[in-house]
Order: sequence, then structure tokens, then C-alpha cells
Amino acid sequence: MTESAPKTYGALILGAVVLGLLSGCTSTVQPQSNTTPTTVNSPSEPPSPAASPTSVSPSMPSLNPDYTLTINIVIAKGKTTPNAEKINVRVGQKVILNVTSDADDEIHAHIGGDGYELPVKAGTPTKGSFTLESPGTFEVESHHLEKIIVILNAH
Repeated sequence: MTESAPKTYGALILGAVVLGLLSGCTSTVQPQSNTTPTTVNSPSEPPSPAASPTSVSPSMPSLNPDYTLTINIVIAKGKTTPNAEKINVRVGQKVILNVTSDADDEIHAHIGGDGYELPVKAGTPTKGSFTLESPGTFEVESHHLEKIIVILNAH
């Protein structure tokens, strides 16, 4: 080896480290998923006449009973999205369920009394709503799949 060989190897190693650091800082890794994202819609502040609701993450719905909470539900290939997700809501808050399914089903919300039932036809988007009248924990489930879709924690 010549005297410049260690310097060249050192420079190559240093260049590789710097390149690795730079690419690690500028690239982002996107998690891959085969599920449809859950969308929970709720306005973040009082609506103005021209304002429309904004989309927020499922874990951060509006806790103001004056606002409507919309939960988009997808039932496909024997699975539900969301799947047993916990969502905080306020007593008196209206909950809208937007459901699409690849099979006939019935969505049932255990909200006291007889609860709330929403018949769903395969391939036909279905919408229904109810209002939470008391505090507690309430399950919304698929009857045919016998799976919990969401758990509403009303305060």
C-alpha cells in the first residue's frame, strides 16, 4: 500500500457515513397498510356560515356536544375498519355512521334501551345517526361478523 491509500479509504468511509446521514435525515418511511384509513370528521371550531367540517384523526374527535361526530366504517372480506377503536365523545353529541360493506349486515350501537340498529345492504353506502344521552362506554358492532367496530366513551 502507498501512503495515500489509508487517506483514500478514510475519505471513502467518511463520504459513505455522511451520505448515509444525509439520506437518513431527508427520507421518510411510509408504513404500508392494506386497510382503508379511518376518517372521523368533526369541526375544530364553531362553524361560520361558509365553513365546512374538517377531518381530524380518530383519536381526537371534537368533544363539544354541539358538533357532530362522523365515523366512516368499511366492512370488507370479513373485517371492519375501524376495528375496536376507542373514541371519546360528549354526552349529547350526535354520532353519524357512514357505512359501506361488501355483504349485508346490521350495525348495532349499544346505547341503552333497545340501542340503535342500522341495516346495511351490500354495495350500498348507508348512513345513520344517533345521539348519546348519557355518560358511559358504548360499543358499536357488526351483528353478522360479531365484531366491535368502535367503542364510544361518552363524558
